[in-house]
Order: sequence, then structure tokens, then C-alpha cells
Amino acid sequence: MKTLKTAFAALALCGLAACTAPAPESVAGFIADATMNTVTLRALTSEQTYTFATAEADKSEAYGLLVGSPAIVEYTGDLKKNPEAVKISADRTYAEAVGRWTVPDPIAPAKVMGVELQTEGRAQSINMATLIYTGWELQGEAGKILLKGQSIGNGQTIGFTETGVISKDAAGRYTLSIEGTGTVYTKAQ
Repeated sequence: MKTLKTAFAALALCGLAACTAPAPESVAGFIADATMNTVTLRALTSEQTYTFATAEADKSEAYGLLVGSPAIVEYTGDLKKNPEAVKISADRTYAEAVGRWTVPDPIAPAKVMGVELQTEGRAQSINMATLIYTGWELQGEAGKILLKGQSIGNGQTIGFTETGVISKDAAGRYTLSIEGTGTVYTKAQ
């Protein structure tokens, strides 16, 4: 009888092991496209893309699935044949950076000036004719970005880069401090 119980227990364990789903795999890349039910990731080192179904995925760390954002997708199934995303984790700093960052214009305080950080690393100056922002990128450290542009004045055009630090105050407002300049932009709501 004891041998029979042991045999049934062993069979039950083997059956449970066979029924468990395989552990999810993961792939890292950049979000190339996102719809209501899919996300497409471009590989980190090539132009290869992978599209995942997202209906059942945990998106609590997806931060809006913004195009251009670095992301990791945990998935089940064959990577080349309609895999199902289990969890999508995007870069929080990327999501926090995208938007309009402004300060009151010191010459006309009723107006604002600043920079609009767009997806895919694009940037555009707001009401600044001589400081032309053209792009931005993540620095690999939470809350840090690199702004790029051109300073135009006195008949010269000089390229520049600035390190920006994103932070959030107790009231939930985001600020972007430009290191070494004293400039602190506030993110438009």
C-alpha cells in the first residue's frame, strides 16, 4: 500500500511538472510602435523587430509605451510567431522627459521659453531664437538626460550639449535642472 501511494505521488508530481507553463523569456530593445493590443520592439543592436500581443500583459511599468523608449518585454511563445507579452518594462526617465519644459521669459514674464522634448530623441526650442535645441538622449542613469543643440549669436553657430537632471517635488511637479547654468525648467501639465 505504501508503495502504491508513493507511486501515485510520483505520478502526480510528474503530471504537475508537465502541466506548468514554460518560464517567460525576455528581449530588450526600443519601442518602435505601440497600439492598443500590440507593441513592436526594435532590437538593441540591429533593425530586427518583434511584435508582441499585449492584451494580457502587465503594463504597470510600461510608462505609456512611448516610441523610442528603451524597453524589456517578457514573453511566452515563439519570438518569431506572434509571441504573447507577459510584462512590458519601459524606461521611466524617458517617459518623464517627454513633454514641454518652460520657465518665464525674463524679458516678457507673461510669456514662457524652454524646450519641448519629443519621442525618438527629438527636441525643439520654445520661444528661443538663439538657443536652438535639436535633440536629447538618456544618460543611462535614472533622471539624467543629455540635451543637444546650437547656440546662434554674433554671427557664429556653436554646437552644445547640456546635462539635465529630472526631479519631482513633493507636490508632484517635475523640474529639469540644467547642470552648471542655474536654469530650472518646469514640466507643463
